[in-house]
Amino acid sequence: MNSKPERTDVRTCWFVGAAFGRIDDQTQRFLDEKIWELRNPSDKERGLVKSMVPGDRIAIKSTYVRKRDLPFDNRGEFVSVMAIKGIGTVTKNLGDGLRVQVAWNKPKPLREWYFYTYRATIWRVLPGDWASDALIDFAFEDKPQDLNRFRNAPYWRERFGDGVVDKRRFNWTKFYEAVADRLLEFREKRAELIAGIHDIAGRVDGLKNLQDQFKDGSSGPLKDICPFTTMGIFNRGTTDANRKIIAAELAKFLGVEDSVADSFEGIPVLNPQRSWFFGFEKDRQPDDIDALWEIFAEAIRFADSEDAEAKSVFIKAYDNTTQRFGVGWNITMGLYWIRPWNYLTLV
Repeated sequence: MNSKPERTDVRTCWFVGAAFGRIDDQTQRFLDEKIWELRNPSDKERGLVKSMVPGDRIAIKSTYVRKRDLPFDNRGEFVSVMAIKGIGTVTKNLGDGLRVQVAWNKPKPLREWYFYTYRATIWRVLPGDWASDALIDFAFEDKPQDLNRFRNAPYWRERFGDGVVDKRRFNWTKFYEAVADRLLEFREKRAELIAGIHDIAGRVDGLKNLQDQFKDGSSGPLKDICPFTTMGIFNRGTTDANRKIIAAELAKFLGVEDSVADSFEGIPVLNPQRSWFFGFEKDRQPDDIDALWEIFAEAIRFADSEDAEAKSVFIKAYDNTTQRFGVGWNITMGLYWIRPWNYLTLV
């Protein structure tokens, strides 16, 4: 009976961060003091640190995203990047859930790994599947990454694979991310933004739902707007032709250079009668729209970075926003629009 040879190095490898907060990089201190440690770990992180054993290999990582200066054609898309800043072997676990002693190897030039990354401070990687094996070999054995294999793997091939670009199903994602990026610049210029939207509504059919009801019982043109409702003006249940016209007009106003996608396949849409992410002024709290801008900004920051603090700030903003009038599962739809490769829609 033939069987696949078993690996002799099947043990946990650890990829760990070295920044306290967002900017306080501890890499050099860790290397000098022959340790790795955490500051203010969660219970889960403490458990992971306690599970490290002498002989486990460990690498200091820094994870981020980039659009430019990549060793392959990324077609203008963001790419997850993980820099390997140091490698070594755990020599002793102090048992406090905070630190381990490490025999760090002689420092080498920083090396970058692409696609298969993880944003948490501690990443436990076990050998056994091709992507994990490739990462371990890259980090600890200096083997090159097979970029072609990763580009054409199921999760990444729609954006980076060798298939004909025009036939990819998700060409719309680049345009939506670009709209979100430019829209973020209007967080403190909302009067200008809503004026631009009213101008579009005056020239394009299909935007008749921009009338607010005020606390004094009167009604009139909407005076404020959130980013998700803004993107919702071309993501409602209407014809694709109308959606393209509205999307193109909004993109022109925002200064988005990317072309509107030919297909909206896979994009969830709002009910035209319920396309706001907030209530009428008479129903909403004064800071409801501010809360929606906050989660919009933090969702983009979290998606475009691998910072542990960004995650906690995003979670706080998400919890705050979901308590607001007019916000429910629709917020997951909005997050999917702005960063479709990072968030799942539940609608």
